[in-house]
Amino acid sequence: MSFSDFLRATFEILVLWFVIYQMFKVFRGTRAVPILGGLIGVSILLMVLMYVTQANVLRSIADFIVGPGIIIVVLFQPELRSALARLGSQRNFRWLLGKHDAEQTAFFQRVSDSVAALASKHHGALLVFCRNNKLKDVIKTGTKIDALFGKELVQTIFVPKTLLHDGALIIDGQRIVAAGCILPVSNRELADRSLGLRHRAALGMAENSDAMVVVVSEETGKISVVSNAKMMHRDVPADTLAHFLEDQFHQLPPEEGEESSSKEQFHEEL
Repeated sequence: MSFSDFLRATFEILVLWFVIYQMFKVFRGTRAVPILGGLIGVSILLMVLMYVTQANVLRSIADFIVGPGIIIVVLFQPELRSALARLGSQRNFRWLLGKHDAEQTAFFQRVSDSVAALASKHHGALLVFCRNNKLKDVIKTGTKIDALFGKELVQTIFVPKTLLHDGALIIDGQRIVAAGCILPVSNRELADRSLGLRHRAALGMAENSDAMVVVVSEETGKISVVSNAKMMHRDVPADTLAHFLEDQFHQLPPEEGEESSSKEQFHEEL
C-alpha cells in the first residue's frame, strides 16, 4: 500500500467515524436506535451469507438495503419500521451479541430482593424499567442520580417522608437514572376502588410508554407489576418476583391490532 492509499483509507475511516458518532448523538434514546439496529442486523446477515455462498442475488439485495430504496420504505411504512425495531431490539439479538442471560437474571434478583424488602416494611414504591422509550420527559421531572442499581440505595430512596420517596425511580439497563419522578396518572375507570395513586400512575406510565412498572403498596405491602398490554398483575409473590419480572420485561408489547383484546384482558385482571 502506497502512502497516498494509506492517507485515503485513514481519511475515509475518520469521516465514517464522525458520521456514525453524530448519528448516535442525534438518535440516542429514540425509537430510531432499534430501527437502525434491525437494519444493521439484516445487512450483517446478508453479508455473511454472501461471503459463504458467493451468491450474486444476495449481493444485489444487500446493495438495495443500503441504498436509497430501503430508506424510503423505512421512513414511510409503519409496519416495516415496527418489524425492524423488534428485530433490532437487544433482547432479540442477545445470541448474536454473546450476552449471557446470567447477568440479567442476577440483576432482576437484586431488584426482587429490593422490592421484597420494601414490601416487608410497607414502604410504598414505584420502579419504572425503560425499554425502547428512554422516558426523557419523565426523567426531567425528577432528580438525576445515574448510579448502579443497589438494594441499599433503593431502600434509602423510598424511606417514608424523605424528599424523593413519593416519586418514581427510573431504571435504564442496570442503572438508576433518576428518582422522585412524576408519572402521568391514568384516567381509566377502574373496577377496584382500592387502587391508589401509585397504581394509577403505573397504569398511566404503561399507557404512555412501553415501560414496565413495579408498584409496592404502602397500605398493604403487596407487589403489583404493570407491563406490556397495560396489564396489571397484582399480588405477585416475592419469592417468584425475579423470574416474573425477567419474563415480563422480555415480552414485547402487542401490536396496535391486538390492543382491543389487551384492553379486555386488562379489565379481567383488575
